[in-house]
Amino acid sequence: MADQNWATALAVETQADFDTIGPNVPGLGSPLAVADGIVLGDRASGDGESGITIATVQRIARQIPQVADSFTEQADSFQRVDITGFSIAFPMQGNGATSTPAAGEAKPFAGIDAIFQGAGLVGANGTNPLYEYTPLAGTTYLTIGLWVADLFYVFKSCVVESLDIVLTPGENAIITANFLVGSHDPATQLTDGVTFPTLDYGTMATLAAPTVDGLAFSAFGQARGFESMTITIANAIAKFKDSNVALTGERQAQTGRVITANGTIYVAAADSKAAYDNVTGTTAPTADLTFQLGTIAGAAGVLNAFKVECNNLQAESIKHNEIGDVLAVEISNAKCTATAAGSEFKLTAN
Repeated sequence: MADQNWATALAVETQADFDTIGPNVPGLGSPLAVADGIVLGDRASGDGESGITIATVQRIARQIPQVADSFTEQADSFQRVDITGFSIAFPMQGNGATSTPAAGEAKPFAGIDAIFQGAGLVGANGTNPLYEYTPLAGTTYLTIGLWVADLFYVFKSCVVESLDIVLTPGENAIITANFLVGSHDPATQLTDGVTFPTLDYGTMATLAAPTVDGLAFSAFGQARGFESMTITIANAIAKFKDSNVALTGERQAQTGRVITANGTIYVAAADSKAAYDNVTGTTAPTADLTFQLGTIAGAAGVLNAFKVECNNLQAESIKHNEIGDVLAVEISNAKCTATAAGSEFKLTAN
């Protein structure tokens, strides 16, 4: 019997609400383009150099007693499946369009936009051609299609439990979206024997993502660089029993969201205790963490850049250390804060 060749891909779209499957992903075939929500992963991440970490399918069952007068196990009684460990990593890149400029021209590719929404961000047009994401006071659920060779999975009511933007100087910024899957129906949402689709990633495959350099990075009121930095959007999702939810008997509800920065920052001589003052402060912080990744597109420029604003940064802990012969400070769980809903963070495609 011949071996099955390896291949994998995924597509993402938003749902109207919880437990309402997306209208397009379940019926996708071939060929597929970026408008269908496919996302090209980072080759240095995931399984099989795909950027995708394939979901683990776990059987949830009720055990049956052992055979009488023995230790022989009987087959258990199937209840449902849990889907865990599912993620995708991809470069932080723009859509590569040429700015005229016009409204929303910088909006990211469809699948990436859906992932940002699933992470708890809501997008809107900014000053032409900008597209701006800010925190949503609610939850956006996703339907995800996953191809693994000749298998096609559909996952419903997913959220991005955490989204990490990893910034390493001299390299591309890499975004990792870790999915929390709401449900999967083995009877109808796994198709065997499909023809793996033809994938046209277009500009997503040909456009070089911006490199982490020349960011004009600023934190704690001082312009200084960093050795490493990760911005994390962490969504707290609770599950509750619900008799009317098919497949799982559970509904999901978001109970919180924290956006944090963790990394090692070089210390500016002009105010070497700025981070210390932040972590020991008794008043609400007002200094932000900001940077510009890539060059802002002017008229006729290529849209391939992002600005990140973590407002009113408040560190949980700091530790001073040495890099080479200069002072640096390691910041941990520095959270974005605000007194107005949705104003603690902004991600601008520009």
